[in-house]
Amino acid sequence: MTCISLNTAALITGVSKRTLWRRIAAGRLAVSRSRDHQGRSLLALEDIAQDIGLPLHSEVIAAIQHADAGLAREQLELALIFLEAGLPERALAWLQLAANQGDVDAMLTLGEIYLYRPAGDPRAGLQWMRRAAIAGHPLALAVMEALPGKLSRREDTLNPSTPNER
Repeated sequence: MTCISLNTAALITGVSKRTLWRRIAAGRLAVSRSRDHQGRSLLALEDIAQDIGLPLHSEVIAAIQHADAGLAREQLELALIFLEAGLPERALAWLQLAANQGDVDAMLTLGEIYLYRPAGDPRAGLQWMRRAAIAGHPLALAVMEALPGKLSRREDTLNPSTPNER
């Protein structure tokens, strides 16, 4: 039996932790008697499989387990799986987690989603794109250079003691 944390269960199902706890209290969902090394409550992945919206083959299960363990690269991988499945809201949470750990590909992907998605947030998109560019991601650098007036802000962030001469 594959167990994951309650937090991960909420993120991969799109169901709030409060709702999951109500299901547990009603007896519709069981909590493992054991906890993980971080002391988190664990649920059987199989018990929430119908709420995930993805076929649970071995690659997806491994990505969920590794993302649950906090591995940034696997969080990005899981986000990409959700994006491919047409579940961008679930992907955003995993991208945010990976980007906050410094994964530049996650930063770039967040930037792209916020910049180019119809209901996106251009300000957040530029911020994530800028962070990826500062971290040296070549595609993010190219995007920032192509955006008029945005490169000078990135350079100011890279070297705040030097006044912008443009």
